[in-house]
Amino acid sequence: MTAQLTKAVMAPSIASETTDTTSGMTLQQRINNYCKETKYPRALFVGDDDDLFLSEGGKWIVGTWVMGNCYQVKSGLYGGYPHGYLKRVKALFPDKRNVLHLFSGKVDLAALPGKTVDINAENSPDYVDDAQTLEHVPLEQFDLVLADPPYSVEDAMRYQTTMVQRNVVMRVLGQRLRGGAHVCWLDQVLPMFRKDQFDIIGAIGIVKSTNHRFRVCTIFRRREGKNK
Repeated sequence: MTAQLTKAVMAPSIASETTDTTSGMTLQQRINNYCKETKYPRALFVGDDDDLFLSEGGKWIVGTWVMGNCYQVKSGLYGGYPHGYLKRVKALFPDKRNVLHLFSGKVDLAALPGKTVDINAENSPDYVDDAQTLEHVPLEQFDLVLADPPYSVEDAMRYQTTMVQRNVVMRVLGQRLRGGAHVCWLDQVLPMFRKDQFDIIGAIGIVKSTNHRFRVCTIFRRREGKNK
């Protein structure tokens, strides 16, 4: 993808509220629905945090998903979502109706229906676009965005793209998503973002079998108010 220079953004903040102002679901209700729908052991909790990342304090979802040793990726595409990941995310967000798969590749839409955006037209996305601009994507229509960017230069080379600038993507999402929208960002690093655009409401560790990379699903919520 096309690289762009940008200034460093502000340090992260943790959400100071426990309720999603658009859906009315509390963080605990999201966890309860996850357990009900997936039947997996309770591995998510509502945590308190006053110091991490110099946060404002408050509540957030914390925990770990042990994905097991199923190496199957339905699409067969390198770097596809871990088996069962989309099912888990869907169970956390039963209230979401307009989902966007960013860096979509050949995502399994049967597991989590939505629109797709990818820079590679060969993957037949709904929108062929650069995640760092998203000029052709009506972001205002979506209330949940899933992002799984290339984690390294080597990964980007396998997709035949340049390495994405995570903070640029987050800035574009923050400028155009409506208040209350969520972003589930799966990565090996925490992307830089603006505190006046997003709160962190969750961080879930993703563990597979041996010789697999550890990852984290960081859950952001777009703050209410005018987009900047």
